[in-house]
Amino acid sequence: MIRVLIADESHQVTDNISRRLALEEDLEVCGTASDGESAVQEALWLKPDIAIIDAGLPGMDGGQTTEMLVQALPGTGVIMMSMEAENDAYRLAMLAGAREFLQKPFKGDDLVAAVRRVHAFEQRRGGSSPAPAVAVAATSAPGDPSSAAASAPAVSRRGVVTAVISGKGGVGKTVIAINIAAALAEKHPGAVVLVDLSLQYGDVGAALDLPTDHSITDLLAENGTADSDMVRQVLVNGPGFQVLLAPTSPELADYVSSAHLTDLITTLRSDFDFIIVDTPSYLNEVSIHTLELADHLVMVTDLSVTGIKNARLTRGVLETLEVDPAKVMVIGNHRDGVGGLDRRGAETFLGAHISVEVPFAADVVATSVNKGVPFVVSSPAAPASSAVRTIVAAIDPLSRNGSEPAPNGDSSDKKKRTRRKLSFTR
Repeated sequence: MIRVLIADESHQVTDNISRRLALEEDLEVCGTASDGESAVQEALWLKPDIAIIDAGLPGMDGGQTTEMLVQALPGTGVIMMSMEAENDAYRLAMLAGAREFLQKPFKGDDLVAAVRRVHAFEQRRGGSSPAPAVAVAATSAPGDPSSAAASAPAVSRRGVVTAVISGKGGVGKTVIAINIAAALAEKHPGAVVLVDLSLQYGDVGAALDLPTDHSITDLLAENGTADSDMVRQVLVNGPGFQVLLAPTSPELADYVSSAHLTDLITTLRSDFDFIIVDTPSYLNEVSIHTLELADHLVMVTDLSVTGIKNARLTRGVLETLEVDPAKVMVIGNHRDGVGGLDRRGAETFLGAHISVEVPFAADVVATSVNKGVPFVVSSPAAPASSAVRTIVAAIDPLSRNGSEPAPNGDSSDKKKRTRRKLSFTR
C-alpha cells in the first residue's frame, strides 16, 4: 500500500484528491494538511511514502516545506502542484527537491500515475546493493571453479564518450549526433545512450518525437551522485538507444554544473558502451568540460564561409585546451544545396583535414525528422547513411580490432590551468 499525505490550503482540493486516490486499491491517504508547518508535522508523524505539496501553502510555502521534507524524510517522495506558470513553478519544485511537478488543474489519472512513478523511483533508490563478489567467493567450496571466478576482480565497464560539437548553429549537428547513436545501436543494441547537452534549446526530443516527462534536471534534486538506477529512471527510450533529454525550459540550464556532468558521465560510462553527447554550439563551463571528458570529438560544420570560419575558431579553443588533435574528426555536412567552399578550399581555410563529407539529402533528412526516425534506419542505403557509418567506424573500438581509446593524458591540474586561459564564465 502506498501511503500519501496531501497538503493544500483548499479543503476542496484535498477532498477531491483524496476521493480520487481512494479509487485505487494500492493507494491510501494517510493524512492531510492545510499549511506548511502542519504538513511537516504530519509527515514526521506519519512518514508517508508520498507527499503531495501545493506550492502556495500559507506560512511556510511549498518550496520550503518540500526542502524540509526531503532533508528530514529522504524516503518520502514529494510531488509539487501549483496554479502558477509552469516554468517558474517547475524550477521551484526542482530546486526544492520534488520528484514530480503537476500544474493545476490536472487529470486524476495523471496524479495517480505520478504517485506510482515517484514511489517506484524511491523504492529503487532505497533498494539494497548486491553483495560484493568476495562474499560469494567465501561461500564457495575449495576447488570449486566458481570460487576462482567469484574471487577474481570484476572487469569494470568504461564506455566511450563521443562529443558532437560545432562552431555555429544550423549545421546539422544534432541530426548527425542522432544518427551516430542509431548506427552504433544497430551494432550494439542496448549499449548506446544519447545525451542532449544543448541545455537551453535541446532539439533531440523534438527530432525523435519523444515524450518530455523526464530530463537531466530530474537528477539535480539528488544530494549526492546519481547512481545507475536513478539515471535509468529518467532516460527515455529512443529508436534503439536510450536518450537523456535537455531541460524543458531554457532557464533551467543554469542549474546543471560541470560537477553534475562529471558524475553523470562516470555513471553512464559504467552502464553503456557508447555515450554520444550532443553539445551546444556555444562554449560555457559545462560544454568545455565535455570536451575534456570526451574520448572522441566529432566537429560538424557546413562548407559555408561562416561555417568554416567558426569551425576554425573552435579548433583554436581546442588547441588552447590542449586537446589531442588525434581525438578530433571534422565532418563536412552538406546540409543544403546552396554552394559553398569546395572540400579543398574548406580544408585550406580550416587548416585541418575533413575526414568525412555527408552529402546533401533533403528528402532523406526531411522524411527522417518528420517521422522521428534516424535516416540510417529509415533510409539505410542512402549515401548520407553510408557517411554516418564511416564516422561510426572511426569511433567504434570493435572496428579497430577491439583496441581501447587512449585515455586523456592531461592531469586535472593541467586542465584547470589551461581553462583559466579561456576566462569563460557561467
